This record gives sequence, C-alpha cells and structure tokens, in this order.
Amino acid sequence: MFHQSMSRLIRSTIGKYYQYRSHLLLKHSLTVFCFHEVSEIPSRFCKKYELNVVPQIFDYQIRFIKKNFNIITPDELLKNHLPKNAAMITFDDGFLSFFEIAIPILKKNHVPALIFLNMAPIQGAVFWSGLITYLCNERLEFVRYIKDILGPDLPEPLFLHCSKEIVLGYLKKVQYNFGTEVENYIGEFANENHLEIAAENKFIYFGNHLYNHYVPKLMTDEDLIDCFEKNVNALKKYKNYRNLFSFPFGQPNSCFTGHQVSLLRDRFSTQIFASSQRINYNLEFPLDRISLTTEHNSPTKIWFETSDFSRKRSHCAPQAL
Repeated sequence: MFHQSMSRLIRSTIGKYYQYRSHLLLKHSLTVFCFHEVSEIPSRFCKKYELNVVPQIFDYQIRFIKKNFNIITPDELLKNHLPKNAAMITFDDGFLSFFEIAIPILKKNHVPALIFLNMAPIQGAVFWSGLITYLCNERLEFVRYIKDILGPDLPEPLFLHCSKEIVLGYLKKVQYNFGTEVENYIGEFANENHLEIAAENKFIYFGNHLYNHYVPKLMTDEDLIDCFEKNVNALKKYKNYRNLFSFPFGQPNSCFTGHQVSLLRDRFSTQIFASSQRINYNLEFPLDRISLTTEHNSPTKIWFETSDFSRKRSHCAPQAL
C-alpha cells in the first residue's frame, strides 16, 4: 500500500512539473497536434508505425487539449489571429476512420480540425505510403531489388529511398501491383462521398498532402509541382478547402528540402506544415506538429510530449506517414 501511494505521488508530482513547465513554454506558442487513424482495431500499417488512437483515448485527448489550450481554426491561423497557448488539431492522409469515428468526436466536443488529404487513394488509386511500406516490410524480394539498385548498406527506413521510378520498375518486373494486399495492410480509405458530407461540417477543413503520398525529396521540381497542383484541382471544389499544405512523411532534410519549401511557397503562396515533434514559438513556416497516439493516455504523458524534454528527442519519419 505504501509503495502504491508513493508511486501515485511521484507520478502526480512529475505530471504537475511537466504541466507547469509546459504552461511557461506554451504561453506564446502554437502547438499543432497530428493524428492519422482513430480505430478500436488498428490496421497493420498504423499499428506498426504507431499511427492509431483508440476512440476513447482520442476523445480524452481532445477534451484535454480543449481544456488546456485555445484551439484555433485554419482561418484564424491564416489571419494570424492567435490567442495565448494556441493549438490546432490536424490529421493526415484520409483514412475512413477520420470520417466515421473522429468527426463525431470532434463535433461532440465542438473542436475544429484540419485534415491534409491525398486525393489519389480517395479517388481509387493505391495509397503510395502503404504500398512502399508494405513492400519494404513484407516482400523480401523487393528489399533485395532496391538494395541491388542503391547498394547493400542502404540506411533505414528503406521506404524513404523508394522513388516512383524504382517502385514502378519493380512492379513492372513482377507484373503484379499488390493492390489487394496493400488494401488489407492499410485498412479502409475514405472516398469522395465522405468528403462531400464532411465539407458541410463547420468543424472540418481540408488541406493539401500531395495527390500521391510520394517521398518529396525523391521528386523532381516538375513532379512536385504537378502533384501539388493535381491535388489542389481535386480539392478546390470543396468549400472547406484551405491553401495549407503538409509534406508527406514530414521530416525536414530526410523527407523534404528547404528548396522544396521555397518552391511551393513562392509558386502557390501556401502555408506549410512539417512533423518534427516540436512546438512553434513563432509563425515561421513550415510549422511543426506533434503526434499523439494511444500511449498518450494521461496528463503526464501529454504534457511531457509538449515539453522541451520531448523536443530534444529524435522522432523517426513514420510518425508523419
């Protein structure tokens, strides 16, 4: 009994310390939270890369953020109307669970959210991030194929080396597209009917995540511009679309370059998000985001994620898949 009481006291003390420290740090900041899937049973893809939050925990996280932050809309961000301790809720990709599970929770709590969408899988194409991670994790012959091309000492994660040319060359070689296998691996994606319904929801906004979820650093300038514009053309019919962009995979340097940031900002006047697990202390773009998972199920864990201790840690690219 004594040890249990001491353990509770220690956890409470640590939690209050992180909360106090975070309040000091976040007073003049913008914290952008990032999610992907909200489901009782995560897909193999989301489970491997820790991208899922179970609905009960997501509801708790949203209520916690609403209580401890001032949540803003994309329009307030674009107008530079930021209160103290500001926060945004964002999602990536376009999993069906966002539309069927996350939106009702957001609506119940009167919390706005911005989802960065890849329109290619929503319109029926393969989800590129799911394809390349499936090939790297579950197809040994593909691993041998890419290492034969790029060298045996290719650093992890392998999927960050999967250019469109290499992957399409492999699919042509084996004469198989793995469509069914990838669908089973990643779970269900939304379709345009789901987007049309969500576009009428005053709490939901759409942003750009490229038409296909390619690794931006591996793209030419022409391909990047084309993929960006193609997604805009597919999204601009929705009245809740905003000119905001999130880089697929999200990690500066390993996934995209400063040149690409300048290229997109200069050409499209877009505001850009990354995923470096950091707090934003000014409005210099790209804005960083913090990923929350099912593991963030207590005040101590959430406050730690928004503390300077967390910012010193190195997070791998899958957090931004």
